[in-house]
Amino acid sequence: MKTLVEIYDDEMILNIVTSLNKKPEKTIFLYETRQRGMIHNKILHQYLTHEIEYVEYDEDHLYDIILQIDEEDMAYDIHGGNHLAIATIAQLAAEKNRLLYYPNFKQRKMQILCDGVLQNESMFVPKLSVKDIVGLYGAAVRDLPEAKYDDDGRKVIERIMRVKRKNNSKWANFTKLMAMLKKRYETAPAWYIERNEYKRYKDVFDGIQGIFYIDEASHEKIRLELVNPDYEILVVDTGVAFEYETYYQMLDSKWFDDVDIRVNIDWNGEPFNREDPNSELDVMATKDGRLYSISCKSGKYDQQSIYEVKANAVKFGGEHSISVLCTDINHEHAELVEKARELDVLLLEAKDMREGRLVERIKNWVRESD
Repeated sequence: MKTLVEIYDDEMILNIVTSLNKKPEKTIFLYETRQRGMIHNKILHQYLTHEIEYVEYDEDHLYDIILQIDEEDMAYDIHGGNHLAIATIAQLAAEKNRLLYYPNFKQRKMQILCDGVLQNESMFVPKLSVKDIVGLYGAAVRDLPEAKYDDDGRKVIERIMRVKRKNNSKWANFTKLMAMLKKRYETAPAWYIERNEYKRYKDVFDGIQGIFYIDEASHEKIRLELVNPDYEILVVDTGVAFEYETYYQMLDSKWFDDVDIRVNIDWNGEPFNREDPNSELDVMATKDGRLYSISCKSGKYDQQSIYEVKANAVKFGGEHSISVLCTDINHEHAELVEKARELDVLLLEAKDMREGRLVERIKNWVRESD
């Protein structure tokens, strides 16, 4: 094929797949005025290295525009655009006896219509990273350092989760106390906790052995020194350990193409400052060009949590993205379960997470929804 004419799709991954599969010498993207800010996407051009041209259209003149660029050995992709645009191109393709391509993303099939006959071919979808998919949808992932724990660190996370689940309310108060100590002692090599406070949380300290060197020699205050600076975030933020448990379940499955944790979104293309919009997603992953956005709630959640995880998945990964809300408590409100089902959000509860069934549930969800 010499030239592929394609209606520019709001579902950005679909602007890549037909050209990658059919390998034209040139692709002409037809885009609407409202899409001006979406074209010339850097990630798209990393995958499509052949000649690319962009042509703006409106519905009143689309037929004439296509006539002007029509040539031999040309085909059309009609996934994207509104019904009138699709009908216009389909009419012209029939008149000129041109192939029509429709990439069916969910079924991984390239549907081809010619002379009234529909054929289906297997469709290749590139294995994009989290950064690539977020980039396709107009943002970027800030390259912020996140702890990647070794075996000892992962054992610490497991201990924390056992202690947390044994008494959620005590863990929340414990992390608030640790956050206060962090703020009080800032960059000091050790924190000091009142003996009575230490005794109140003695069972927690016993349960999370390996995080602190603990010196009880003083009669007034107990000296706490972190074994590893990377452990600090696990004890000063109530939900971070749960986020890492979720992350490692997904990473260990080796099913995803890419997995990232605490993904900080850059909307401005500049070094981060406090005035920037701060969109941070707990865990994100990719599989076969599809984004999986996972929100982790270690305590109570509400309807807003369900709306947020759905909105973020679509914003950064399009309509084909998968939204998952992982909770570390059992579902107590039937209306929230129903709202998640209504919004097509997979809701996982404490039992699924404790038993390591996160990825299994995601696989089943995708299989049933597709």
